[in-house]
Amino acid sequence: MKHTIRAFAVGLLTAALIMLVVNYFSNGSTQDLSEMPIEDIIEDLKDKGYRVLSETEYISLSLNGEVKKNETEIASETEETSTEESTQETSEENQEETNSDDESSIGDTSTSNEEEQQEESVNTYTVTIQSGMAPSTISNELEANGIVNDADEFISYLEDEGYVVRIQLGDFTLTSDMSHFEIAEALTK
Repeated sequence: MKHTIRAFAVGLLTAALIMLVVNYFSNGSTQDLSEMPIEDIIEDLKDKGYRVLSETEYISLSLNGEVKKNETEIASETEETSTEESTQETSEENQEETNSDDESSIGDTSTSNEEEQQEESVNTYTVTIQSGMAPSTISNELEANGIVNDADEFISYLEDEGYVVRIQLGDFTLTSDMSHFEIAEALTK
């Protein structure tokens, strides 16, 4: 037993001495990062598959997400305005047609116009969920396309009810008349 322990200790001492000699006498192929030029570090990281952003690029991308969200809100408002204008034009055309008809047909046309407006106000959107997609990204996309009214409220619902960890990958067709529960169920099937 004594010989085994001594042999083990001698082996450890020999290995430590070899490592010390190699470390002391080798020039070392690795450089300290502070000695390397920034361009070389960036190129090395890009070669390894990383994306390198400057601080200003990072900030602009961070803010760009909010800008895109605002742009999509403006675009959806513009679409709603154009939908309202086309609805008004349709209503005017229907009114011209009904002016030539009797009073009972006017009531029928207004009822059908209300039904058309309700059908037009329901948005349909197909969301594609990919691997690594954050729930906040999904929620913001749904809000931008008029499926949910408040992205933060929908995220809170998903987290509170435990749907966040069960969201599946794939394409899901959702409508704006669906409840949070129905949307969450559709995303987790």
